[in-house]
Amino acid sequence: MTVIALMGTPGSPGVTSSALALLRTWPLEDNWRVLLAECDPDGGAILPGALQSRLPADRGLRHLAVSSRLQGQDLVQAFWTQLIALNFEGDAAGARRRLLLPGLTDPGQASSLGAVWGQLADLFAGIEAHQHDVLVDLGRTGAFGAPGVLALKADTVLVVVRSTLRGVHAATSRVAALRRRMEGEDGRGSSGLGILLIAEGAYSAREVEEALDVPVVMTLPYAPKDAAVLSDGAAEDRKFARCELLRAARTGAAAVRGQGAARRPRITSPLHQKLREVAAGGR
Repeated sequence: MTVIALMGTPGSPGVTSSALALLRTWPLEDNWRVLLAECDPDGGAILPGALQSRLPADRGLRHLAVSSRLQGQDLVQAFWTQLIALNFEGDAAGARRRLLLPGLTDPGQASSLGAVWGQLADLFAGIEAHQHDVLVDLGRTGAFGAPGVLALKADTVLVVVRSTLRGVHAATSRVAALRRRMEGEDGRGSSGLGILLIAEGAYSAREVEEALDVPVVMTLPYAPKDAAVLSDGAAEDRKFARCELLRAARTGAAAVRGQGAARRPRITSPLHQKLREVAAGGR
């Protein structure tokens, strides 16, 4: 139903933690699912971070590329075999409905993906045929390299910015460059561009909006202890599911999902049609 791409800025971490906060709190209606795809060309961080290497690195973006290129598998068919279902404590309703496509294990692997980035962008755009929403983690550089097509074809692009002078300054040129790309012939317009604000500094959402000329779509508190659960697999206590960080993410997720759905056009690419055929025949 909606594809949300998240990207960061130099010296301002928090993209993956924010994406995981959204994944854990994303509203799931009926049989809907949500997928987090790690598409950061600098490599994935969730398996060794949040999951503390408890799962083998035998699935993910790299394996998808290999399967589709060397083994002759159709990318749509191969895609489903590369996902990991995540079960979070206290989330019985979301069991096996919150999915992860792990990222690259080595930045050097990014150059070998080639056309896979564009195929993934088309696949994500048509994945509503399977009742999925998609969160795309592009890290700090992905929106401007080969994976940038994922941002150009997303319904919403969120730039993660900290409300400090350094954070806003670092975001200024990135946001301007991204807006130009989204307004270009390969983009879908910059109306889907927004800020995910980390409230670390003294600047208000309104001040950040005025400085960057982009709306703040959602705000998350600066909560290093809780964020460490998401970024590095720190132990979570019983109160974590109700912490301020996840409460804010839950509110923001609902707003972002609605905004993205409102912008979704009809997709008619060949890969989208293939995805619908797979859905009709069952996978």
